[in-house]
Amino acid sequence: MSRIGNRVTRIPAGVTVTQDGRKLTVTGPRGSLAIDVPEHITFELSGDEARFSLDPEYQESLNVMHGTTSARLADLVHGVSEGFTKNLEIVGVGYRAAVDGGNLMLFVGYSHPVAMKIPEGIRVEVTDNVKILMTGADAVGLGQFAQNVRKVRVPDHYKGKGIRYVGEKVRIKAGKKALAGA
Repeated sequence: MSRIGNRVTRIPAGVTVTQDGRKLTVTGPRGSLAIDVPEHITFELSGDEARFSLDPEYQESLNVMHGTTSARLADLVHGVSEGFTKNLEIVGVGYRAAVDGGNLMLFVGYSHPVAMKIPEGIRVEVTDNVKILMTGADAVGLGQFAQNVRKVRVPDHYKGKGIRYVGEKVRIKAGKKALAGA
């Protein structure tokens, strides 16, 4: 049985969870998000706690989805109440970023600026031209957008230039060495 699936999710004040068939909608101060609950997984809401239980007959096939569904609901509750953040930094001479309307403009060594449309529900701030702060309620959407921004210029392992998460360690490789006594 999934330990994460049996975990109780606490619902803070100001957040409501409503059920419409197999769909759960979580509403809070930062917006509204929804999740579909797979068949044979039941949802129980009592007071300020939410719990999922799995039909024992489907233990083998749905054990993974039991834990995933429980964790996803916990993420939605956390997202609509407190939100999530991703911090990126740009390393490289002349590399910079700017927010222009609904686009994130990246100037990272290409002959043209790279424009990335900022998805709905995600707020992007650029400070010091090289620090990008992204905030949003949906952890999955925010993580995917941060990864797409990082893919524009992945950190180089020889010079360290590129877009990386704050605190990410980039291992710098040694370059070619001249042959001794050639």
